[in-house]
Amino acid sequence: MDLLPILGPAPQPPREPAPPAFPAVLKKSAGTIDALYLHIPFCNTKCDYCDFYSLAGKIDRADAYLDALAREMDLHRDFFGKSRPRTIFIGGGTPTLLATAQLERLLGLLRHFADFSLLGEFTVEANPNTFDADKARVLTAGGVNRLSFGAQSFVPAELTTLQRDHDPESVPAAFATARAAGIENLNLDLIFGIPGQTLASWAHSLNRALELQPTHMSCYSLTYETGTGMTARLRRGEVHKIDEDLELQMFDHVYRRLSDAGFFRYETSNYARGTAASARVCLHNILYWKAANWLGLGTSAGSHIARPDLADGSAVTWQWKNIGSLAHYLGAFSEKHPHVPIAQMEVLSRSKWSAAAAVFWLRLTEGLNFAAFEARTGVNVAPALRRVLEPFAEMGLAEISSTRARLTEKGVAVSNHILARVLHALEKI
Repeated sequence: MDLLPILGPAPQPPREPAPPAFPAVLKKSAGTIDALYLHIPFCNTKCDYCDFYSLAGKIDRADAYLDALAREMDLHRDFFGKSRPRTIFIGGGTPTLLATAQLERLLGLLRHFADFSLLGEFTVEANPNTFDADKARVLTAGGVNRLSFGAQSFVPAELTTLQRDHDPESVPAAFATARAAGIENLNLDLIFGIPGQTLASWAHSLNRALELQPTHMSCYSLTYETGTGMTARLRRGEVHKIDEDLELQMFDHVYRRLSDAGFFRYETSNYARGTAASARVCLHNILYWKAANWLGLGTSAGSHIARPDLADGSAVTWQWKNIGSLAHYLGAFSEKHPHVPIAQMEVLSRSKWSAAAAVFWLRLTEGLNFAAFEARTGVNVAPALRRVLEPFAEMGLAEISSTRARLTEKGVAVSNHILARVLHALEKI
């Protein structure tokens, strides 16, 4: 969410009061940072459904943006120390809209910023239309071992509705290019619930996706986020939501079709090829869902560092977000005294953090392991979670054992309702 307007292409220093400094208690906390996220905000076009911070027609600012990222990395490294992340994720926007030389520079900056000795997964988001053999070669040389392609649909009319700028046939070509460069771990994003979509067209997109044999698939229901073009079109009557019963049929069809194809659903919307023991899950997102620590770099990037080991009271978690404005981001690093342009910072109490962590953890098919959760948060959530989930367990929507709690397949379909109850109950602990 942008907290300040974009002022135009020329960088301008922020006129707001100086943003909050990093809490002193977090100094030299690099050893606790499990994941790095880098945001590249540039796109060819702005998709109507997207509520991530992204800009169309600003790619001429890419070199200036990389300059600013380099300065942000320097400031973070000076304060936190050199991190040793287990995962890195470069998202956007469209990271592969960067020129080949710019991608190479970005990966070099990361190598200087972080210690890669523990790195197990390095993902870059890619648009099929902005991906070629030269970029694949640079990504492979830079240590990238996983790509995430935004296909969204294999039906041209649905891509037009979403205002996507690629055609269905560009996706197989991109997959072939990635594999030729040696990147085999490939995710494919699809969306259901698109205005005008039918169960048959959704089945067609799933079938086309499976023909490509990805290792991972993310299948999301279209959401009408505040401030997006799609929501504005909905209010004007230019598009119409599909029937809720049809959307539930699509949700159910995803599970059945991908299960038959050898995929394991490990999170509400995410599937990995293989069994529960062997599936190629997204390790980066697992760290998010299991309340690990991550550091975000770039415009609008969020960070989350929880240090229960440092707590002498109720505050154990710090969350902040960089400003969602290219002009202000560039301006912050062009000043005489550059600073990380934090737009908002929040300190969470132990109860608020653990409640939010439990909700994310329960999105996982494996559920929430009581012992692992307490080891991470310092909170024994089992008694309260049993109380709130018992009525759902009686309806066959949840399961509770001596060691864990989880939602059943029936419960996943109504997970928003269940998890809202969980959040409300656990915040009172």
